[in-house]
Amino acid sequence: MKWQEVSPGRYERPFDSIESFYRIIASADETGARFRYTVPSQTELDAWVQESFIVDNGSSANEKIEGEQPSSMFLLFYLPSTRELLFRTPHWRIDGIGLMDLQNAFLRILANVPSATIYLDGSEAKYLTPSLDGAAAVPLEVTPETTQSTDDEIAVYQQGQPSISIATLPNVIPTATRRIFSRFAPEITTRIISACKTRGLTVTAAMHAAMVVAILPNIQHNFDPTTRGQSGGKYTAFNAFDLRKYVAPPFNGPAAAVNVYHTGIPFSIDLEVDMSFESIAAKMLKQYKRDLSKDDPRNVFQFLAQYVGKVLSVFGSPASDPLRAPAYPELSSLGRVNDHIVAKHEGSASTIEVEDWWVAIENISRLLIPHVWTWNGELVLSVNFNESFYEYAVVSQFLEGWKQTITEVLGVN
Repeated sequence: MKWQEVSPGRYERPFDSIESFYRIIASADETGARFRYTVPSQTELDAWVQESFIVDNGSSANEKIEGEQPSSMFLLFYLPSTRELLFRTPHWRIDGIGLMDLQNAFLRILANVPSATIYLDGSEAKYLTPSLDGAAAVPLEVTPETTQSTDDEIAVYQQGQPSISIATLPNVIPTATRRIFSRFAPEITTRIISACKTRGLTVTAAMHAAMVVAILPNIQHNFDPTTRGQSGGKYTAFNAFDLRKYVAPPFNGPAAAVNVYHTGIPFSIDLEVDMSFESIAAKMLKQYKRDLSKDDPRNVFQFLAQYVGKVLSVFGSPASDPLRAPAYPELSSLGRVNDHIVAKHEGSASTIEVEDWWVAIENISRLLIPHVWTWNGELVLSVNFNESFYEYAVVSQFLEGWKQTITEVLGVN
C-alpha cells in the first residue's frame, strides 16, 4: 500500500494488515484507518514540536514508562536529571528494529545540528515509505489456496492448546507495567556466544530454550495449581520475525525505519517429548531459521494479509474467564543493537555518546514479555510484566533462574 497525494500537500495510505492488528489490540485512537500526512506550515510544525517533545527534569525513563498514559502520538522525552532520551510510540507506528534505526538517525542529526532552519515544502513526501503489504508485494486477494495456507499456519497454534501456564495473581484489571532486567558482563557474554556457536545454535534459540527450561518447575496444566511442576504439556506461543531482509531495497534498511515490518509465527513444543535444553533448542533453532519466503512449509508472503486477519480473529475475543487468559513468557529478540545504533556520534556540532540502551513494552496482559539483546558487548535480559498479575519478587526469581540456566547448560561461568 503506497502513499497517494489526495489533494495538494496532503498524502494518505490505508493501514495494512499488521498495522491494523496493533491498532485494534491497542484500542487505538479515533483517527480512522488511514495514515495521513499534510505538509505543515512553520506554525503547525512548531506546535507539533511543542506537543511531542517533552522536557521533564524530575523523572527517569523507567518512571515514565510505568506512569505515562497511552498516546497515539510518537513522543520524545528529554530527562536532564538522568541524561536519558525516551522514545515512546504505539506499536502500530513502528517496530523494534525500525525504532533503533530511527534513534540512530536522530542521534546523527543531533550531533550535526543544521545551521539553518529547516522548512518543509512537500518534497519530503518522497521519503514516505509503503506498508509491509506494499513493500513485500503481499497479494490481498483471498483464494482457496491462501485460505488453506492461513488455516495450516494458525493450526500450529490452535492444535497446541491448551498451552502451559504459570500462576498469576487473582486480579482481573491490569494496572502499571513494570520492567526488570539483568545483564552479563562482556567476558561472560563472549563465552555464551562462543558456546552457542560450538553447539551450532544462535544466541536467540539458546536463550529461548534456556527460558523454557527455567520455567518448567513452575508450569501448571489447564490453569490447575495442583499440577504445578508436573511434566508434559505443550508450550505454544508466537515468535516475532523481522521481515526487512525479505523486502527489496531501499525498504530493507533504515530508509524504511518508520514502519512495522515484522510478523509473529506460531510454534508448539510438546514438553512430554522435548524437555531437555538440547531438544528444545533444536526445535527453536529450526523455527528461527525458517525462510518465510520458501514454499516449504509455506510462503508466508503469499497469504500474510489474510493470516494476520485470522490471528486477530483468534485473539480478538477475550477469554471467557479472565483468570484463564494466556499466562506464559513470550520472548522477543532484538539481536545486536550496535548493528543499528552507533554508540558514539562525532558531528560538526557535538559528540554524542550512548552509554546504555533498553526497550520496554506496555504490557496489560498476563503474559511475561522477555526481551534479549546485546549492547556494547553485554548480553541483556529484560522482562516486562503487569504488576496486577505478578509480584516483582516472582519475576525477579524467574529472571535469575533464566540467567543461571543458560550458564549451566552451556557450561559457562
